[in-house]
Amino acid sequence: MKAAPRCMHLMANQRHIAVFDAGKTSCKLVLLDGGDYAEIEVLRQEFLVLQGPPYPHLDIDAMWSFLCDSLAVFETKYGIDALAITTHACTAGLVGADELLLPMLDYEYEIPPEVAAEYDDLRPAFEKTFSPRMPGGLNLGAQLHFLRSTFPKEYASAALYLTFPQYWSWRLTGVARSERTFLGCHSDLWLPKQGTYSSLVGAEFPKKLFAPMSLAGDTAPVNKIAAKATSLKPGTPVTSGIHDSNASLLPWLDTGGAMSVVSSGTWAILMSVGGTLDRLDSARDMLANVDARGRPVPTARFMGGREYQMLTGGAIEEISASDIEAVIANDTCPLPGRLSGVGPFPLGPGGWTGSSPDTDQAKIAGATLYLALMSDTCLSLVGAGDRVVIEGPFAKNTTYAQLLTALIGCPVHLSTDTTGTATGAAMLMGYAPPRVLGPPLKPMEIKGLSAFRDRWRKLSAAGSALRK
Repeated sequence: MKAAPRCMHLMANQRHIAVFDAGKTSCKLVLLDGGDYAEIEVLRQEFLVLQGPPYPHLDIDAMWSFLCDSLAVFETKYGIDALAITTHACTAGLVGADELLLPMLDYEYEIPPEVAAEYDDLRPAFEKTFSPRMPGGLNLGAQLHFLRSTFPKEYASAALYLTFPQYWSWRLTGVARSERTFLGCHSDLWLPKQGTYSSLVGAEFPKKLFAPMSLAGDTAPVNKIAAKATSLKPGTPVTSGIHDSNASLLPWLDTGGAMSVVSSGTWAILMSVGGTLDRLDSARDMLANVDARGRPVPTARFMGGREYQMLTGGAIEEISASDIEAVIANDTCPLPGRLSGVGPFPLGPGGWTGSSPDTDQAKIAGATLYLALMSDTCLSLVGAGDRVVIEGPFAKNTTYAQLLTALIGCPVHLSTDTTGTATGAAMLMGYAPPRVLGPPLKPMEIKGLSAFRDRWRKLSAAGSALRK
């Protein structure tokens, strides 16, 4: 394995930056203008989680084929001057000399109870890692313990344990690296305040399993093998890679003052820049992220995108203030609990505040109100600061944003970036155009909204015996 080189940032006049944005069940390759980060073209593909054997896992071969084919398309059409990588958290793999030794585990896989109980006795305290205990394999430490316990032969022969962005970087460059935004995201493997590994690394898992530490924006040149597979020019710089929520956060780190960013997708990740870790409660799915500069960021989250899809079934309708008022009047709002173990009410009651919706319009209105109420709760827990910026798919839901404005009581802005996490990932190349916030949204005037919020919170908390 090669050692990680020093950062080789692009100059501001580089023409085209490609960003590989990898999720669990979908990937996209975004091509950006290297000057202003305007989106040129996007290619995307959905993927199925393979059910096994030996356990549910990501289709890495299909993702690699998509990446190679898409890079070839962009290289032929436009030319690519650099490649940045960003991915979701909670995925990593044991690698040998040149390949994965075991498939990359689906983080929603329920680790056998006896193995999970063993891990519970090993993991460091929340007050040190600021990583709450999460279901399935959402803690990377739990995944690694599962692999060690269940596949001792493969574990013993592993050269490295590579986190998801760094796996792709390694496959493209041959350079193995670790990176703190990923390790610092509820992995149990990192101490955010100290900026170093937790006691698990060394005491339980050999430190040699972890590659040399890098910055997210450190680059290495694409190697000859990958250049042939992707059609990239040999030597094209590839970043070490960054956790996707922290890519979304990066453009806003220098805007000044205390603020929050709502990074939306499958998960809604609500990060309080300038907030304090003292408010974090492990029982309410709160944690410390680590930003691209190594600083801990108080964070709350819920699986907003997934829940919205579950609630609406993909129906599309325009929602107005009158639709929200009808939901409140008819007592037709979702309660947390459909996805147990996550969010500020991890053992919520589920169901509805009262009656179930009988139209698509009511379903969408109720789901939109639910997203706003959950976001408001999360921001009240971590501290919203002086303003809130909404990034990602939620920024397209104006009704949600106006409801949040009415609930949270501070200015709320929609990100004007069309590329979401891609902009932050590309900014790692060294050029950061100034962030310009548009005017704050006007709050949606909804009769009885405040009183309904108070009742909704009581119902949600009453059904959730929060873990202490």
